[in-house]
Amino acid sequence: MSNRHALVKLFGEHGMSADLPINLINVANTQEISNSQEIFVYRESGAGIIVDILQKVDIEDPCAAAKFHFDAIAEDNDSMEYESSIIQRPIINELSPIVLDGHQVLRKAGSVHHLHTLLALFRVKGKNHDVVVSFNIPTETGQGRGRNGAVTAAQEQFFRAVDSLRIVDYSLFAV
Repeated sequence: MSNRHALVKLFGEHGMSADLPINLINVANTQEISNSQEIFVYRESGAGIIVDILQKVDIEDPCAAAKFHFDAIAEDNDSMEYESSIIQRPIINELSPIVLDGHQVLRKAGSVHHLHTLLALFRVKGKNHDVVVSFNIPTETGQGRGRNGAVTAAQEQFFRAVDSLRIVDYSLFAV
């Protein structure tokens, strides 16, 4: 995983921006994805970064809302097992994200896969939307264990992306 980053424009020229590693593949360049999603993958590890604009969940407690989004991702992945916990850390981003650290176990292509999942929930004030940033890092696949140090490097890159995420144009969110 590269230590070099660049400011990446998300959701068009003026939607959002975040510092992301320069060696990512933008999935939108190879396949059609939803207009409410940005998906990037690491060429060397298969780890993925997903930024979703979602309908705001009707849960007032931001920690419970973040847990709801994590559980929804795990269920969408048909995870056999999953768990998550809130990460307490200094908030650098003015958007005050809630951050979770979790793990998923899922069956994929006939073998068991283990994912380390990091998730940040940004509640968009004055709008009916949540922004969810998730990093999925394979720690064990049908081909064996993930690369040593990949989780640590991905965590550092996740926090850099979360701390740098900016909403440039709030008209991106319909009321």
